[in-house]
Amino acid sequence: MDPPTQSPPTLPQDFPEPTATDAYIIPTLGLHEGTFVFSYLSTFLSYITPYDLPVVYCILELLRDAFHTRVSFLQLIMEALKVESGYICLIAIFFLISLIPLCYTIAWGCSKSVDEDINAGPTVDAIIQAEELSLEESLQCRRSFLGLMLQVIILLLIASVIAMFVTNEQIASAIDQTPMVVRSSLADAETFLKDTEQQISFVLLEGLATTVDRIRSDLNELDKLLGEPIQNHLSLFTGIEIIFESIMEISTSSNNLSRRIFLLQETLARAAKISYEAEYRLDELQIQLSVLQRQCTYRDRPLCDTLKIKNFEESGLIDKIRKLQNDPVLAKLMSMGEAGKNSTMKMLTQELTLARSIFRNYKTELKNTTAPSKENIENYLEDLGNATLLSTNTFSNTLNNLVMEVTKTANFSDSFFDYYREVGAIQWLTGLTATVSTLLVTFILLGALSCGCCHADNKAGITLVVGSIVICMASMALSGFAMVEMLLGAHGQVFICHPLYDEPNYTVLGKLIDKPGLIYPVEPQNGIIDALLKSADPNRTFSVNVPLAAAINECKRNKGTFSTFQLEGLLNVSSIMDYHSYPHLDHAIAELAATEIPFIGFTKQIQAILEDMLTDSDINLTAFRMDLTQISPDKDVITFIDQLQRVSAQIQDVATSSRMTTLGSRAKRLQVSLLAPLEQLRGDIVYHLTALEFQLSPWATQVNKSLIHLRNAQSYLDAEAAEICHNKSEQFRRRLKGHFDAYRNHTNVILSDKCASCRPLFEVFDAMRMLFCHHIMDPMNGLWFSSFLCLFLWAIATPVSLMMSTTYRRLEMVSGKLQHSNSNYYGNSSSTRSERQGHHHHHQQHYTQQQDTSSHWSTQRPHMASSAGTSVNVLPDIDRSNW
Repeated sequence: MDPPTQSPPTLPQDFPEPTATDAYIIPTLGLHEGTFVFSYLSTFLSYITPYDLPVVYCILELLRDAFHTRVSFLQLIMEALKVESGYICLIAIFFLISLIPLCYTIAWGCSKSVDEDINAGPTVDAIIQAEELSLEESLQCRRSFLGLMLQVIILLLIASVIAMFVTNEQIASAIDQTPMVVRSSLADAETFLKDTEQQISFVLLEGLATTVDRIRSDLNELDKLLGEPIQNHLSLFTGIEIIFESIMEISTSSNNLSRRIFLLQETLARAAKISYEAEYRLDELQIQLSVLQRQCTYRDRPLCDTLKIKNFEESGLIDKIRKLQNDPVLAKLMSMGEAGKNSTMKMLTQELTLARSIFRNYKTELKNTTAPSKENIENYLEDLGNATLLSTNTFSNTLNNLVMEVTKTANFSDSFFDYYREVGAIQWLTGLTATVSTLLVTFILLGALSCGCCHADNKAGITLVVGSIVICMASMALSGFAMVEMLLGAHGQVFICHPLYDEPNYTVLGKLIDKPGLIYPVEPQNGIIDALLKSADPNRTFSVNVPLAAAINECKRNKGTFSTFQLEGLLNVSSIMDYHSYPHLDHAIAELAATEIPFIGFTKQIQAILEDMLTDSDINLTAFRMDLTQISPDKDVITFIDQLQRVSAQIQDVATSSRMTTLGSRAKRLQVSLLAPLEQLRGDIVYHLTALEFQLSPWATQVNKSLIHLRNAQSYLDAEAAEICHNKSEQFRRRLKGHFDAYRNHTNVILSDKCASCRPLFEVFDAMRMLFCHHIMDPMNGLWFSSFLCLFLWAIATPVSLMMSTTYRRLEMVSGKLQHSNSNYYGNSSSTRSERQGHHHHHQQHYTQQQDTSSHWSTQRPHMASSAGTSVNVLPDIDRSNW
């Protein structure tokens, strides 16, 4: 019968996991904090950026030339502009807008004088006065509207100036923070490399150490993990332990049986002793009876001849007792329970103890026999640990070389930052100058507006003209500043930010520093990552083909460094975790096997003893019991006494009768003294035979069953023990190999996901692009956009200022003429003048309310309003028929 397949024991899956360091600096800098207002300009720039494939390659070629210092930075921008029509259009728009103030100022200066439209001569004509009054109202309305426009423009200019100041300070602050961020990034890169080396080495070495410890623990507990399963399996399918217990019960039953036979033999001995004496006495009694019969008279002789007594020879009692005493089977059965050295039970107990010892001590014996294989496995495990340590040392050396490269880069960057700070200082000073200049122009316009509010129209007009002239000059300078900032910010957005944020493909970035690697004098074979590893370990034979875009995306998803950068070749992890790579270890594990030899025929001697016992139990006690039941000397004597008494009563001869009475008394004494006890012993013998028969039959059955079970068990052991030992050994070997499999699975999972995450590298990458694009480029784009808004507002403010200056001039002239006309007017009665003054006062209130609602910057001139009111009140008194 084939044993059922059993699953191997469950292996522990817990392995020590490394702890990642939290000593990274970049996450604590808060580069992602804050609101980047001008990030939307990158969207606008993306619409005007030429990203067709030919243009992209042209830009990449320019970047390569710039990187290898074949062209200067200014030449790079000028060459780039040749293929960037959008930027050329923006430059043209800036330039044209900057010309608007100058062109309009020149046109305004060349136009006719405002005095040509207004006759300064005196007049008293009422209708002309009314027209002049209407013209004044129109000019007042225009002045209010232009003042309102100028207020809005000034507010927008102030907002733009604030934006210029803020963005300029943001750029300066970001430039000042750049060295610290770069150093922090390099420090984080060093921390990442060291932490990666520590974590991966920890996973490999500690994982292997845990695996080796578990294998050694299993080898030390080989008796429990291999010996006990074999024992339990054989015990379950053979019931050998139960058979042994049943044989022990046979031993107990045999003792009881021997005790019963011993009691029988004692009874037989006493019966034999009594029967010998009884036979002698009975022979005497028979002789006396013969004498008595001869002495009988002739007449009584027939009666005397009827008297007869059976002796022991006729009954055969002594022979049967002697035969039963000397029966060899009973003698052997009785000797089974004896404590003698060669007794059956002694031999059975010894063999049974030996067999049980062989079966129960199998696991201990197995542990001793497999000690050489265990020692070989442990030696090869030590060799495996040394090979793993050597491999991790190579890996550590490579990463340490990378750390040295990062340190060199950090030392090189210090000299670059001095020049970088100088450029930043120039940028900040230029931006501050442009901001202050724009603010001064805004203050001039604000001063002109303030003069108008204070009724200093002449000063306001002059200030507005001066402001327009200043705007003409400042527009050209500010347009140049805006163009430079736009070229820097926009090209930074195009050349740097767009490649850095071109997720997830990073096409331009990959073509620059990965494949084809335009920034390298010699194109790398497998990309920048392979080139970096080759520079750290020139002797390595494997290559890493990891696209830069894939590495960035994997690091962003918090993937492990080992799988992301394909470090399998550097560590050769697969060979470390595969025991097949070490043939000596594999062979030593294969040699570890349990043997079935102790189970082959180890119960044969017990079977032989049981067979002998079963043979000895074949005795017919029933025949003995029936023979003894039919023989009763006591009854025969009692019958003889009765017969003797009856015959004595019939005998006529007194002497004969007296002798018969005496003989009867002797027979009675014989019966009481010997035959009655003998009869009791005969009953005891029959009882012991019956009890022995009842004990012997179950005992023989038990022996037979135990013998059959033992034979079956031994047959199973002889046939299946080898296969069972092989299967259990294979399970144990699979368990040992399962530790390697668990180690391999755990290591693969840890290295691919949970160990040495390359997210810090993405944090460094993201911090650098965040610093340059959002903390420098976005404010720089905001700076040129704010400058462009100032240019645009100046282009609007110049016509408004000059028109407002003209309005002030015309208002002054109209007001002067109306005053002159009112001073020469006469011919009206005093009552009419009073009525006019009343109307004038009402009109003055209504007009003042209109002026207040139009602008809080403009006020009314009292003398002008009074003149206007007087002129209006004259009209109703004029007879239009005279005109």
